[in-house]
Amino acid sequence: MAGRLVVITGASRGIGAECARRFAAAGARVVLIARSTQALEVIAQQIRDRGGEAHAIRLDLRDRDAVEHAARALIAEHGPPAVVVSNAGHSIHRTLAQYADRGHDAERLFGVNALGPVALMRVLIPAMQRGGGGSVVAVSSVSAVVPAAGWSVYGASKAAADAWFAAVAQEIAPEVTVSLVRLPLVRTEMIAPTPAYARSAAMRPVDAAGLIARAIVTRRRTYGPWWLSPVAALLALWPTALDRLLASHESRTVRR
Repeated sequence: MAGRLVVITGASRGIGAECARRFAAAGARVVLIARSTQALEVIAQQIRDRGGEAHAIRLDLRDRDAVEHAARALIAEHGPPAVVVSNAGHSIHRTLAQYADRGHDAERLFGVNALGPVALMRVLIPAMQRGGGGSVVAVSSVSAVVPAAGWSVYGASKAAADAWFAAVAQEIAPEVTVSLVRLPLVRTEMIAPTPAYARSAAMRPVDAAGLIARAIVTRRRTYGPWWLSPVAALLALWPTALDRLLASHESRTVRR
C-alpha cells in the first residue's frame, strides 16, 4: 500500500478509524471522511504522530451536492484513489409502528447508507478508471440479506446499496474491482443504543478492518460470516422459516 491513496468514509470511529490506522501503517496516504471534524482530526493526528500521511474531510453524505463537490475537490488535490472503503453507515432500531409518522428516519438512513455512497462513487469510480484502476470495498451488513424485525429501514438501505455496488461491479471490471463485505454484529458505538446487544457476541472493529484489508488484497466479490449463505438459501426456499423460528423463541420466553 506504500504511497497509494486510500479514501475511507465513516473514518472518525469504529471500523473506519481502524481501517485508517491499518492502511496508514502500511504506508498508504489516507483521506478520512466523516461528519465530525473534531473526531476526524483526532484520528488523522494519531496517524501523523506515527509518521503517516492523513487528510480529513468533513462531509455529510446526506448532502449529495456537497458530496459531489467534495469528491471532485479530493481528486483535484490528491489525484484518483487506488482504494475506496465505503464504510459510513447509520442505524436506527425501530419497528414500522414507531417510524410510521417519522418519514425523516427512512430518509436519513437511505441518505447515509445508499444515496450518499452512490453520489460519492459516481465521481470517484470514473476517476479511478482513468487513473488505471483500483479497488472498492463496500462495507455492508448481514441485515441486507437476512430480514429482522425492527431493522426494516436499515436492512433495506443496506440492501439497496448492495444491489447498486453488485451491478456496477460488472460494469467496471476488471479495471476497478468491488468487494461487498457483509458484516455480522460489530462492537461499535452504532449498536450501543440497543440494550439487547450489550451481551451479544460481536466482532471487534479491528477484526472487521482486517477482513476489509483481506478483501482489497484478494479482490473477492463478496465476504460474509460462514452462516450467511445457508440462511439466505433457506429463506429463499422457505420464506417463513424466520417467522416460525422467532415465534418459537417468543413462545419459549413467555413460558419461562
